[in-house]
Amino acid sequence: MSVKIYLVRHGEAGGSWDNTADPGLSDKGVSQADAVGRLLNETMAPINIFSSPLKRAQETAKPIGSLWRQTVDIAPQLTEVPSAGIEFKDRRQWLTGILEGQWKNQSDVLQNWRSNIVEFAKSQTEDAVFVTHFVVINSLVGFAEGNDNVLVFRPDTCSVTTIELDLDRLHLIEKGQEALTVVK
Repeated sequence: MSVKIYLVRHGEAGGSWDNTADPGLSDKGVSQADAVGRLLNETMAPINIFSSPLKRAQETAKPIGSLWRQTVDIAPQLTEVPSAGIEFKDRRQWLTGILEGQWKNQSDVLQNWRSNIVEFAKSQTEDAVFVTHFVVINSLVGFAEGNDNVLVFRPDTCSVTTIELDLDRLHLIEKGQEALTVVK
């Protein structure tokens, strides 16, 4: 039995990743969240919805949950790449360095973070939507493709990437829309 997982990148954030700890969605992001909620509602029956605990992801998941009349489960495993100890002014440069690298060269903290994401995906027994972040999506897609690069593609805000879990293996089904987007 295979399980499909739909990875939805959160909508446009109302604040920059390198100057706000937990921004909600911008007005554009709210519109994007409504649009992806309608898209999913029109293309599939209701399935489990998991969201990162961060505001921008929860706000993106809210329209989907409302349309499907179900609760969005908060999954800490889907949270943003951990940057504890990195000052806001240094976060963009730090993240750029991470994105240019490979997982085998990352810290134990980052490698464990990625492993937790992969194990959470592999623990699914039913189709699910994960509303999450740029690097989380890259982590899962790279793992599914056997690609050790941290950055394997640039999922646009509110894009939907589909992976499949089959016999404890993750496979990429379809990458979501890409954009030359700035990680906020």
